[in-house]
Amino acid sequence: MTNVSRVTNSKSGEENSFLHEAWKIPLRLRNLFLLKTSSKLKDVAGTPFQEIGTRGRCRLLKFSPPQGIKKSEKSLLIIPSLINRYYILDLYSGCSLVESLTDYGHTVYVLDWGNPRPQDRYATLEDHILGLMDWAVDKVRSLEKQQSIAVFGQCIGGTFATVYAASFPQKVSGLSLLTAPIDFSKEGHFFHWANKANVNLEEMANVWGNIRHEFLDQTFKLLQPTGDIRKVQNLFKLSWNDDFIRKYAAINKWLDDNINFPGITYKKFIEDFYQKNLLIKGELELDGKRVDLKKITCPLLCFYALGDIIVPASSATAIGEYISSERFNSIGLGGGHIGCVISDKHQKTLWKNLNNWLTDIEKMNKEERGNDHRISTKAMANSA
Repeated sequence: MTNVSRVTNSKSGEENSFLHEAWKIPLRLRNLFLLKTSSKLKDVAGTPFQEIGTRGRCRLLKFSPPQGIKKSEKSLLIIPSLINRYYILDLYSGCSLVESLTDYGHTVYVLDWGNPRPQDRYATLEDHILGLMDWAVDKVRSLEKQQSIAVFGQCIGGTFATVYAASFPQKVSGLSLLTAPIDFSKEGHFFHWANKANVNLEEMANVWGNIRHEFLDQTFKLLQPTGDIRKVQNLFKLSWNDDFIRKYAAINKWLDDNINFPGITYKKFIEDFYQKNLLIKGELELDGKRVDLKKITCPLLCFYALGDIIVPASSATAIGEYISSERFNSIGLGGGHIGCVISDKHQKTLWKNLNNWLTDIEKMNKEERGNDHRISTKAMANSA
């Protein structure tokens, strides 16, 4: 015998569920239309900046604190990933690491790698780290009238920044890393691909010149084969939400704006870092000189993402075992490799801790200058 009350309650529940969702339908249709017309992309990478120099394909950008904000004495140079546009760190107002730091009063510089030109297929690891990065660091040191500056590196940019800090320790007063691979023996998904995939790196570099971004994109999609499905599911589920659509549009613009990887540098990076792990072994050489991580003595702050399948926490935090700095700290962020940067929930932890770290370095530098002045004054008095 059919339970009439149960059937009635079931129908009533379905009706209530439909009514609960029905009001979202026109919002979904409107937002999906706006998404298709790209009208949600007007303020992507919208933090005002000055282009203060170019070298080759690269630009050095300066982001100053807004009017009315007390300016900090400590500036920061950001080295973004080599294979993505820098503006994942400046997605739009309210979702921007760069904007948050300028609001705290810090002057922020960004090395925009640009898109490799045909001739950049021959650019070496030395060209990037000892050439382009050193040019950017010296430019910032000159503009800020500082002997050394704080450097922040994201992903591969963090690996490069680490190598740079070990090569020019006198120019780096503090080093912060975000999801930067350091120990390449740790078993991240990309580590397995780099070591197991039957890919002829030399032939790719010879045929393509610069490694095509389509190949790089498909490589990362293989690491998360269901990613596109989840992406469509989330779009259908949350397309009624204006904030979700705004972020979805911005992230897709960034994802579609990928850049090529200079061929020779890519081959060297995969072989020497992923396959041979020379950085951790102390066997990496740039321009004939060994890169010794023990030469890093400045304060180092390492951010890692708890859900990162590309750069596991054990790879990112391994840096603390190999440097000589007495001021090392690591902070875990929620989310994945990119989610930790753009999540409303998690990004504020990154902003706050990076600001606190820069403020601490500023205080430490002031104390050191005060001590140097007292020592100098005392020496002068004794000589008199």
